[in-house]
Amino acid sequence: MTSFNWGIIGPGSIAGMFADALLPSSRGSLYAVASRDLAKAQAFADKYRVDGASHKAPPKAYGSYQDMLADPEIDVVYIATPQSLHYVQAKMCLEAGKHVLMEKPLTINAAQTEALIALAQEKQLLLQEGLWSRFMPCFEQVKLWLDEGRIGELQYICSDIGFAFGDREGHRLHNPTLGGGALLDLGVYSITLSQCLMQEHPSEIHAMSHFGHFQVDENTTVNMRYPSGRFAQFTCTIAAQASNSMTLMGSKGRIVLPYMFWNGNKAVLQHEGEQDEVIEFAHRVNGFEYQIEEAMNMIEKNQVCSDYMPHGDSLAVMQTMDEIRRQIGLKFPPDAESI
Repeated sequence: MTSFNWGIIGPGSIAGMFADALLPSSRGSLYAVASRDLAKAQAFADKYRVDGASHKAPPKAYGSYQDMLADPEIDVVYIATPQSLHYVQAKMCLEAGKHVLMEKPLTINAAQTEALIALAQEKQLLLQEGLWSRFMPCFEQVKLWLDEGRIGELQYICSDIGFAFGDREGHRLHNPTLGGGALLDLGVYSITLSQCLMQEHPSEIHAMSHFGHFQVDENTTVNMRYPSGRFAQFTCTIAAQASNSMTLMGSKGRIVLPYMFWNGNKAVLQHEGEQDEVIEFAHRVNGFEYQIEEAMNMIEKNQVCSDYMPHGDSLAVMQTMDEIRRQIGLKFPPDAESI
C-alpha cells in the first residue's frame, strides 16, 4: 500500500477539519504546513504534534510556500486558502510536481480553472476540487433512489443556503479581493449538487442579486433550466439565516436533504400518505475523510481527477458561476481574475 505525505497551505479552521480527518488514515500523514506567517504555521503544527497519532512524525512548519514545495518528501498538497488565491497557489504546486487537493471553488473564474486543468493533465498530476459533498455516501444514496425511480421522474430541485454573517468589515465573505460574496462560497453547493444529481449542466440561467456596501452579493437567487427540461432553483445569502435544505421534486414523491444539506448527514424519501424513509449517515470523522481517501486512490491509479468530481464538472460549475456573475454584475479585482 502506497503511503502519502501531505502538506497544507493555509492553516485555518477548514485546514483543521482536514487535518482531523487525515489523522486516522492508515496511508496518509500530515507532513508539513505552510503559511506566510511562520508563527501561525508553527502553532498549527504544534497542535497536531500534541493531538496526532504517536506513530506519525510531527509535522514541519514553513513560513514560505516555496520552501515547503521544495521539500522532496511532500507528495500532495491540500490548499485551504480563500478562493482568490487558489489559481496562483495550485499552479505553484503543480509546477513543483506536487499533486493538489483544493478547497471549493477550484478558482474564481472558468479561465483559471481551464488553465489549471491543462497544466495538471500536461504534468499528469492530480488536480482535485475538494467539494466534499460530492464524495459522501449520502449523495450516492440519493442518486440510487433517483436511478431506481423511487420519486418517479425528477422534475426540479429547490435549495437555499446561507447564514447571517452581519455587517462585519474584514470578514473574508465581505471582501471582493478574496472572492467574497454568497455565490462562490455558498451557492457553489447548490450548483454542483444540482449538477451531480441531474447529471447535466444548465443550458439557461436567470439570476438576480442584492449587493451590500462591501460590493459583494449578499442575497442571490438563481433559476437554471437543463437540456432535459428540468429546473433547479436556489438562493444563497450572507445576510439571512436560511433553511439550508435541498428538496428534489419528482412525479411520485420527493427527496429532502434537511438542515445543512451539503454535510450529507441525512436523506429523507417522502411519498404522500406514507411514512418517511429516513437514512442517516454518520461520518467516520467529520466528512473530509472521503475526499482525502479518494485523492490518494486517484494518485495511486495515476488519475488526474476522480469520477466523483471530474474536471469537466468543475469547469462547468465555474462557467455557470461566470454567467451568474455576469448577470448580477459581481466583479473582483483584476489581479484576482488574471491567469
